[in-house]
Amino acid sequence: MFALFALSSAYFYSAWSLRSESLTDARKLLHFVDNKLRIAEHSLAELNALDFKQCDVQGREALESFIFNHLGSGLFLIRDDDAPPWTYCSVVGNLVIEDKDRDPSRYLFLDGQAQKKPLAVIGHYWQGQKRRDLFIGLVGDDRVNAVRVALGETAFYTDNRNPQQKMVSLNLTNHVEVLKFGQLPETVAMTVEASSSSYPLYATTYISQTDLLAKFKHSLLITAPLSAMLVLLIYYLLRLLHTLRNSLSYQLQVAAEQGDFIAYYQPIVDAQTGRVVAAEALLRWRKSDGSIEPPGYFIQTLEESDLINEVTLQILRRMPTDLAPILAQSKSFRCSINLVPKHVELPDFSDELTRLAAQGFPTMQLAVEITERLPLHDLVSANKHLKAMRDLGVCVELDDAGTGYGGSSYLQELSIDVMKIDKLFVDTLLYSPQKTQVLDANIQLANMLKLQVIAEGVETAAQSADLLSKGVRLQQGYFFAKPLSAADFVDYWQASTKETVDDNAQFLSKGATNE
Repeated sequence: MFALFALSSAYFYSAWSLRSESLTDARKLLHFVDNKLRIAEHSLAELNALDFKQCDVQGREALESFIFNHLGSGLFLIRDDDAPPWTYCSVVGNLVIEDKDRDPSRYLFLDGQAQKKPLAVIGHYWQGQKRRDLFIGLVGDDRVNAVRVALGETAFYTDNRNPQQKMVSLNLTNHVEVLKFGQLPETVAMTVEASSSSYPLYATTYISQTDLLAKFKHSLLITAPLSAMLVLLIYYLLRLLHTLRNSLSYQLQVAAEQGDFIAYYQPIVDAQTGRVVAAEALLRWRKSDGSIEPPGYFIQTLEESDLINEVTLQILRRMPTDLAPILAQSKSFRCSINLVPKHVELPDFSDELTRLAAQGFPTMQLAVEITERLPLHDLVSANKHLKAMRDLGVCVELDDAGTGYGGSSYLQELSIDVMKIDKLFVDTLLYSPQKTQVLDANIQLANMLKLQVIAEGVETAAQSADLLSKGVRLQQGYFFAKPLSAADFVDYWQASTKETVDDNAQFLSKGATNE
């Protein structure tokens, strides 16, 4: 009886384990494709404003400029009313839709009965080659915009170790295949399916009988001969797995309750004068043994939990004490703190900041950073709460500009004072100095919008000098200093102040340009 129960347990555990792994892979794939479609859909709406008359040299140049500002969305296409049927203009040539895919009944529509936003896998002829790709479109009054969605990076999810034993397919809900990895096993033991919550997509993983049997044998090999020991070991492993999955969350909860999260401060320097004029507060975890844990280990778990609200407020409340000598001596000094979407989409943070301001918190010397790497779903609420912070004198900074979800919508819809140029673009000065067009475009955009610019990730004197020559005075990175403890940062600032003259113009006042 025990032996039968042990064998059954080993089998069901093997099936459960494979199912869980496959479901996680499918959800990762869907999350990746959802992000691609979300960015493409947003870019299509902006493409409507492009001044495109016809597919001539001028029209293609306008389309090329648009693509330059929307890298990563895919291949943008336009078909105006005067174009040949089912022929779309791109920057490098025409794209012609295959005959069998010209029937709109084969399409899904993201806007239901309006049928203005088609989504479909379409066969087409591209530069003499026949292809099938995922397209998303936007039907306007006088033209149709479309994007051939770039999904090449999804190869990251392929299981290259044993491609004959597992296949993953991505399909539209009308069962049209978008793409697949691996080969269909000769004998399928189970299928695991996951659906997108944002788009009409689902992913299916086909698991072979060979994989399931190998997993089952492995489970038996690690058990003791006696059935009772096998049952106990499986129970222990399941409990251990559960404990391991929850252990970090529990440790973070205890750390938050004990106030173990602290801020390290990285200087922001006016490269023209060499003076430290601002800082960014970066989260660190001070453990019981005195060691300092950088955020890479825990920040994702923290941001996905409600703990992020309390931890951020702890850092905020300590900032005036940490930097008291600086705030007292330099009224133009500003310290920024990073916010996640829930901080600006919900009123809790701005309401608490209002209460702190009434108690004397120096909000005029505070900046908040919102990032493009995490999506804002409610821009109206976010802008409302950001304006409430700005009314208190808080400066609003856009971090990771040009690298994530927001694009120009954040600059257009939100009350932004400062654009922070990501290290990704600053690095081009070091590794690809002939390819700084995106960096230059970001600086030019900030100047046009009368936004201040801070360049992040400056690591060499040459980078700093190049940025300064482009008008970017405010710079941050390891060339100047790594993130420092509060005491070390105060010492660093005081040393910087002694070596430079006082900036009476208060270069950091909101709305300043880079000139």
